[in-house]
Amino acid sequence: MLLSIIRVYPSPENEHATIDVLSSMKGPLSALTDCLDCFILSERAGDNAVCYMEIWKNSEGLNDHLRSALYARVLEAMELSQSPPIVEFFELKKIGGLEWIESIRTPMR
Repeated sequence: MLLSIIRVYPSPENEHATIDVLSSMKGPLSALTDCLDCFILSERAGDNAVCYMEIWKNSEGLNDHLRSALYARVLEAMELSQSPPIVEFFELKKIGGLEWIESIRTPMR
């Protein structure tokens, strides 16, 4: 599983446009079997960053997406950033869910 995290720093005038551009990704990405989800978070404290995340099943799907015309929307949002955007890719390993939290929080007998 792969995670893409992009932080952009739009001016107050461009924040709405940035969020609109990134929000437009949700529908098309939901049609791709290799894309598991995408999220947009808007930070209100500090630098007012807009954080855009995509979760991919495999590198082939992510690589195809990075080469696609659709990804031009993400690049457009990055161009609205007042300072250099932060772009990071991570390889993830699922270690559990709610049951994992429960096992950690349950006292040993």
